[in-house]
Amino acid sequence: MKMTNTVALANTKFHKGKNLLSGIAIILTTVLVFLITSIGLGVNNVQNAAVNKIYPTWHAMYRDVSEENAEKIPQHNLVGQSGLRQDVGESLLTGDDFVLMSYLDAQAQKLTKQKFTAGHAPKGGNDAVLSKNALRELGYPNAKIGDKIIIPVQIYEADGLGLSQEKEFRLTGFSPDGKNQSDTKIFSMLVSKDFMQEVIPKNQRSYRVMVRLTKEATTTTNRIEDEAKQIGKNFGISEDNIVENSDYLQANYVDPAFYSGMAIIIGVILIAGALTIYSIYYVSLINKVQDFGKLAALGATKRQTRQIILKENLIVAGIAIPIGLLIGIGSVKFVFFQILSTFKNQITTMDVMQQVLNDGEVSLIIPWVLAMTIGVTLLTVILASLKPMRQASKIMPIEAMRYTGQTQGKKKQRKGFIDLTLGRLANANLSRNKKRTLITIFSLGMIGILFVVISTVFSCVNPAQIARDTIAEDYRLSISSISGDKMRLERAWENIQQNNPLNDEMIDQIKAMKGVEKVEPFKSINGEVEGIKEIGSDRLMRQSIGGINKSQMAEIKKGIEKGSATFEELNAGDKVIGTGYLMRNYPELSVGDKIKFNVFDGDKTYVKEMTVIALGDFEESVAGYDNFLMSNAAVEKLSKNNLNYHVNIKVAKENVKEVGQALEGIVEADELFKLQSYEEILAQWESSMQMLTGAGYAIMLVLAIVGIMNLINTTIDSIISRKKELGVMQAIGMSDGQMKRMLQREGLFYAGGILTMAVGLGSVLGYMVYLYSVKNGLMQIKVYSYPLTQVLIMALLVILVQLILTYVTTSIVNKEPVINRIQASE
Repeated sequence: MKMTNTVALANTKFHKGKNLLSGIAIILTTVLVFLITSIGLGVNNVQNAAVNKIYPTWHAMYRDVSEENAEKIPQHNLVGQSGLRQDVGESLLTGDDFVLMSYLDAQAQKLTKQKFTAGHAPKGGNDAVLSKNALRELGYPNAKIGDKIIIPVQIYEADGLGLSQEKEFRLTGFSPDGKNQSDTKIFSMLVSKDFMQEVIPKNQRSYRVMVRLTKEATTTTNRIEDEAKQIGKNFGISEDNIVENSDYLQANYVDPAFYSGMAIIIGVILIAGALTIYSIYYVSLINKVQDFGKLAALGATKRQTRQIILKENLIVAGIAIPIGLLIGIGSVKFVFFQILSTFKNQITTMDVMQQVLNDGEVSLIIPWVLAMTIGVTLLTVILASLKPMRQASKIMPIEAMRYTGQTQGKKKQRKGFIDLTLGRLANANLSRNKKRTLITIFSLGMIGILFVVISTVFSCVNPAQIARDTIAEDYRLSISSISGDKMRLERAWENIQQNNPLNDEMIDQIKAMKGVEKVEPFKSINGEVEGIKEIGSDRLMRQSIGGINKSQMAEIKKGIEKGSATFEELNAGDKVIGTGYLMRNYPELSVGDKIKFNVFDGDKTYVKEMTVIALGDFEESVAGYDNFLMSNAAVEKLSKNNLNYHVNIKVAKENVKEVGQALEGIVEADELFKLQSYEEILAQWESSMQMLTGAGYAIMLVLAIVGIMNLINTTIDSIISRKKELGVMQAIGMSDGQMKRMLQREGLFYAGGILTMAVGLGSVLGYMVYLYSVKNGLMQIKVYSYPLTQVLIMALLVILVQLILTYVTTSIVNKEPVINRIQASE
């Protein structure tokens, strides 16, 4: 045992260069495994801690629940706790801001983590709780507990918000000031059960029931979601009215998707790392076999030979792994905060997450992750060592003494040539080291395949396309209508259309703006369809018919899933296409159905019979939020009023900002308008993709460095091991330039093999991943886009690295006199 340790240590010292390469590969593998696991779990754990501080604790919430079902749901055997919430009404502030009035029973207050900065919850009568900010907006900045306030209230009625009425409330407590995540300010107001029952008739109550499932049903997030949906189904609640508390579930229960995703990423890293480390070990072994043959001749057993190889590799790993861990530990916090800064405007718990980390409530250095990193990296080294160990121990001493790593093949004599060329010499070297050549190409080719697949996914996730699916041109100016508010009847679309500000004069004004190239108006009209009721209610659901232009038919046909349609049919005036919401939630609606549409034409209503000729799911840029589609001209014929609901505005590139400012001025001058910008939507999606692509390519960069270590090892070994041979060839007339060109051909063969494997197989696998993503709706991938730029960069780098390696190594060799190389022992 002592002898094997001594030999292994001596080999480690003697082969410093080759062990340095394998050590770098092990360090990078260690850093990758530690960082990815620590960052993945760190983000998860820190966000979970933040979620548990501020998020409600219910598992699922059922909306639009009747009084009868609100009493039955808590009795279900899988429901452990439940709470009721009934929204009562609103108190309108300035613009679209309002105070939402709700009743929550004691259990609902507990499940929603209702807190009071002072006082207590409403107990009865006209008791109420508001935040200081809400009171300030309502005109009571100095209100105290026990004070009475009088505010305007609109109660929710069967057909929307009722008329405003003054109501007096007594303050029993203050709630914390919340943060609004949108431009519209929404404040909450807690009222008593007595008040709710007084103003909302029993037959009009539509509860929200929050539930926590029993321990038996909460093994994983998937199990909770499935059970919650099944319970809802038992009580006739549609899936659209079932809301899972996803962030809370992920923070407190096992999420199979998260851990399987982490396992896949780490598995890929380990496979790539193991292949590269194995390739380095194998190539390095070729010139050590003679040494092992000498040891075997002196009496070393096969077991001792295997031990020497394994121990030498473990010594290198023992030095490299701690270095990798130190690098990982030193950089984990920096990388973590870089990730957080990327999502600064998108994660609502950002401030709490930073506070949790700064307070030391969650540590990014997890002991079991350190142990796991050491374990899996050591396992990688051991697995990479098995084949070289077995190979070295199998060779007989006499064979080992003359072993060169060259394969003899089935032929006893190698084919010779009368005329030697640089190409033939290069091919001869590659063919006699076929195994080394194939292993190098395969290990680096696998990294290349992974790069092409990841690049394909990122290339297909096109923020510009996603933004364009949302808005067809540079700007969309729309009417901001409100339905069912009796205090703002002028904001109902039926009333707006009688004096629509989006008229010909406004359209001409927009067209006259410098840089505006096209202004295209689109129509919409509201109504009801006999037989299509609101889910969970006997009320007819409000519908809308939107108009499309002939230029949009190609997109329409792409989205049709049932039936078919032509523009001529949609222009006829009695044929419509049903859109996604209807198709998903009203499966009884079929192609060919005759529907009676109650058209809301200004202050009049009439019935129009139509035929559903197709059903499909369409992009927002084409269908908006309309339930049915027909041509713009056909929609216009349904009314004598101005049905222009939005206009798409195309602007010359150099005038986009200027036109945007002018349109914002129009919006500020009239609350009936709202504006959407392609650039703003694009920026949001680009920000979302920034972190994903950054992380993906960062991992690939490290794996590429690991692969380059392998290429360096192979190139150096190929040249250094042939110093004597190259010296002899130069002694009989080969020039330095010819030697460099010969070795460059060998290097380009490696580069060609790597690229053939990476581009060929990688492209096929990338396309298969694209098809899977489209089928399963992953990352909104819809259009295949080959990553030509990324592939060309990869090809250029592979060729460039190989040429540089060959040039550097041959330059170093040529510095040594030819006679010294001929006399070299290896």
